[in-house]
Amino acid sequence: MEEKNSLTTQKETEVEQVRKLTASERFTNMVMNEFQGNIGELNLNDYQRQLIRNYFIEIDKSLKTAETNRSYSKKKANDPSVTWDNVNMNKLAVDVVQNAKLGLDMSIANHLHVVPFKNGKTNKYDLTLMPGYEGLKYIAANFALYKVVDIKVELVHENDIFQPTYKNNIEGYEFKITNPFSRGNVIGGFGYIRYENEVHNKLVVMSIEELLKRKPSTASAEFWGGSKDKWEDGKKVGTEEVEGWTNEMLYKTMVRATCKKVTVDPKKINNSYIYVMETNENYYVENQEDKVQEEIEENANKLLIDIEAENIQDTEYASTENNEVSETQNTNITEGPDF
Repeated sequence: MEEKNSLTTQKETEVEQVRKLTASERFTNMVMNEFQGNIGELNLNDYQRQLIRNYFIEIDKSLKTAETNRSYSKKKANDPSVTWDNVNMNKLAVDVVQNAKLGLDMSIANHLHVVPFKNGKTNKYDLTLMPGYEGLKYIAANFALYKVVDIKVELVHENDIFQPTYKNNIEGYEFKITNPFSRGNVIGGFGYIRYENEVHNKLVVMSIEELLKRKPSTASAEFWGGSKDKWEDGKKVGTEEVEGWTNEMLYKTMVRATCKKVTVDPKKINNSYIYVMETNENYYVENQEDKVQEEIEENANKLLIDIEAENIQDTEYASTENNEVSETQNTNITEGPDF
């Protein structure tokens, strides 16, 4: 009888401990269990666990915002609600773990974004985590063969002064904004990778024509400008012209081109790096970069995009070395699903 009471007390204690966990902590535990159940053994350090808790807070906000806007959208009225119950948790768990292992932090501006897609095959939402331009710089610097001091990217306008230089075997440039309030049209862009050993410094220069070559054939008017479909009562009634955010798109294109010029140290490459970079490349190039950017930039992911998602293939991911980094505990507790 005493043994039975002891077991009951132990179970009640365990249940009480689970209740005391915050929603973000339950999310972290769920991610680890989901990952281990489908991929294999997983080891995360304290900093990586904190990053995952931050992911939950930001993803939860994005889902709530997306659901609010879906409910007001006549085009999306018949779509499933954008809630945790309708999220592909298997794919999200893999994305979360691999990005956390790289040290990407969703709470830092333009470091990491959540991109929700409605999967036409499952009628659920696939949440892909995509590095922003600051995240791409962060990855490039951390995996560089030579120590990177800074990665600078600028668009050059017709009234600016830009001149590449080459002195003492070091690539450089001269850049001056002569009139910040009337710079004229964009005529190109440049990226400058500055290394600790300046001999390795790299200048990447692209004309406006070269930048626009990377514009997808199905470019979204919301960001590249031009004509877009006009909807009323869930039906297409014509088109309308929008100005778009062309310069912002050109800037992101220049960042991506510059980061690709950083020489990667093959000894640093791990499975998390391969997974994140391949996912990033696939979504930006094969699945229409402009639509991904629309998800990221359009008022904190307010719009959702329908795609026929490819099947997710199982891949083995080995644990990477733990990066011991101290981090202040995030005390922002967000109410969320009961994982």
